[in-house]
Amino acid sequence: MINKNFILHLILIENIGPAVIKRILERSDISVSDLYSFSQTDWMHTFGFSEGTAEKLVDGLAHTKNLEEELALIEKHNIEWVTFEDDTYPHLLKNIYLPPAVLYVMGSSLQTYEKQKLLAVVGARKANDYGQRVVDALIPELVAADYTIVSGGALGIDAMAHAATLQSGGKTVAVLGSGLLQPYPSSNKKLFVSIVENGGALVSSFPLNMQALSGHFPARNRIVTGLSHGCLVVQAAQKSGALISADYAMEQGREVFAIPGPIGDELSAGCNALIQKGAKLVTSAADILEEFGDRVIVDNRVIQEKAMQMSLESAIIPAKKIVDKYSHYSSQQKLIITACKQPISFDDIIIKTQCSPELLQSELFNLQLDGVLSQDFTGMWIQH
Repeated sequence: MINKNFILHLILIENIGPAVIKRILERSDISVSDLYSFSQTDWMHTFGFSEGTAEKLVDGLAHTKNLEEELALIEKHNIEWVTFEDDTYPHLLKNIYLPPAVLYVMGSSLQTYEKQKLLAVVGARKANDYGQRVVDALIPELVAADYTIVSGGALGIDAMAHAATLQSGGKTVAVLGSGLLQPYPSSNKKLFVSIVENGGALVSSFPLNMQALSGHFPARNRIVTGLSHGCLVVQAAQKSGALISADYAMEQGREVFAIPGPIGDELSAGCNALIQKGAKLVTSAADILEEFGDRVIVDNRVIQEKAMQMSLESAIIPAKKIVDKYSHYSSQQKLIITACKQPISFDDIIIKTQCSPELLQSELFNLQLDGVLSQDFTGMWIQH
């Protein structure tokens, strides 16, 4: 049986994600001690990994000090951590495609929320007074109806939603795009402390001292929606991380809600487009409460069937035709776009483009925002 510490060690290796870890765990016939002694050739022949991935595994597993230091920090800061092999891993999140291999939690245990109603609230970082009024109007009623609010801890709507929940006496979960010991943004540190002190939780899938990188935020967004029964979008531009969150929510079979806004307002364009595509228009908390009633979606079959339906519907929508040949993109971005003509993994993009992992994460995020690239349900990157 694969032990918990081995999974933690794997996520400490740069760019070794849940797809690779899942493939390793499927070979229950190989002991952990054997895996630690694997050569680069062993990894390639036994698991079919690329040369780059195999090299990272050999080098990373040889570096046991990283694991010792991480475990020491976990103990020092009283941090809970669970792997996707544990029974205590969040039920809803466990049933999305390729859930994060490890979750770090500061504050209340995620088991606290297993039988509660959770709503993701996301939106623009540059939210204005309209967004604040919407949050102030909806959150108190949702809290009164025993909803736990989940968001990403960012500036704008995220911070407004967390703060309004606390002011209403509710519990909130902030999912960070950085390690828990490097909370981002730093300007929200007091808010994060307040979340924990008031019975909420900070959650991250990144090693404790990992700095925030732009490429982390799509992964963060998948967790925000994956932990929740539904997703409310409050103000979003036409190209924004909030819309990426809404896409993830749809793929995961979650209910998607959107606040309409004035025509011509940049921060309303994304929400209005979501409503045109079938998201439920929300003008009051009653619209959300009516949709859910007293039920909480915990039936895996319901979620999976809905996710499959959304995938089938999206499959028959014609791909958007891109008129130009990406003339306004940098040469590095063009190389990445070209590499993604067919579905391709993160590791193989690095091999084809010779791009550093940090730069590639950033560029993929920007190209995803632009609607040029996306990740399919297997986690591979592909041109739109």
